[in-house]
Amino acid sequence: MKISSVFKILCLCIFLGLFTTCFVHAKRDKAITGTWVVNEEATETLQNKVRRTNNRNMGDGPNVVVLGVPAGGAGPSGPNSTLRFPIVLECEEISFQVDDEKIKASCETGVSREFLVGKLHGRITRFRSNVLTESYSSTSRSVKHDIRVDKEGNLVAKVRIKPKNGNTQVYVRVYSRPSDTEVPETDNQSEDTTEDS
Repeated sequence: MKISSVFKILCLCIFLGLFTTCFVHAKRDKAITGTWVVNEEATETLQNKVRRTNNRNMGDGPNVVVLGVPAGGAGPSGPNSTLRFPIVLECEEISFQVDDEKIKASCETGVSREFLVGKLHGRITRFRSNVLTESYSSTSRSVKHDIRVDKEGNLVAKVRIKPKNGNTQVYVRVYSRPSDTEVPETDNQSEDTTEDS
């Protein structure tokens, strides 16, 4: 009788341990924090879907986009634009760190920028563990970032850019968790967030 009770308690402890481990692992995987690498196939699929939707709405020819970034290095507001392109569309590998009310996005190239939660200098930034959004307007354009972990566990970065007196452009990039063999870079250089990014 004693052995049976001990066995039941042991089984219960093992079950609770496994349940807790799985729950924590699942919760961590759904958060945007950590390192992500671009998923080319998913990006092309989603960008093509977005492009078809935009063409129906605008009646214009398609923007030429490769992996979420306009082909030929064109800026977001036209071929002569000097505006910096949003960092989440340029990275082959990106990592997110959360510190209080600040989320830092870092590229493997060393470029990084910070998203400050709340309303600051005309930027409205909201954050939950799996969703980061930011919207702002400048004299030349309005921009909305929507970065979230989808139900498949991929990170989908969508940026909607509306140039002044121009058509709205939507760019998408999809990231997945890196394999265990890939090691993220740690040396980062800050991007000036006062510029239009």
